[in-house]
Amino acid sequence: MKKLLQFLTVAALAFAVATPTFAADKPKKKGNAGPRTISGEAVCPKCTLNDEGAECGQAIRTTRKDKAGKEVTRIFYVVGDLAKENHGIFCKGNKKATVTGTMKREGKGKDAKIIVTATKVSEGIVKGKGKGKGKKKKDA
Repeated sequence: MKKLLQFLTVAALAFAVATPTFAADKPKKKGNAGPRTISGEAVCPKCTLNDEGAECGQAIRTTRKDKAGKEVTRIFYVVGDLAKENHGIFCKGNKKATVTGTMKREGKGKDAKIIVTATKVSEGIVKGKGKGKGKKKKDA
């Protein structure tokens, strides 16, 4: 009986020491990894947004409501060769566009810019899968 208690004590101690080690081995996800799709109004930072010091470029302007119900406008600056190839969508007036790509945040606080490296640019709003809201339930 005494040997069984010693064995269980040693096993519990080994498990307690090993568990945090395994948990620390997992890589932490930093930011929003993977491609994201953004739909909104395609605008030029220089012409439409009157961004000081900005060159003629590409950006997506989106509006949404925050938790308090106040409307918030966000600007996503689009970069990459694909964005430059589709410059006509952004510069010739305000058109609806959808951009897919990886996001990166530059700066802190209100001065931060969200940079999207485009992997796909299309004119018009492309509806995605979303979060599954509004699905019809099947009758049982």
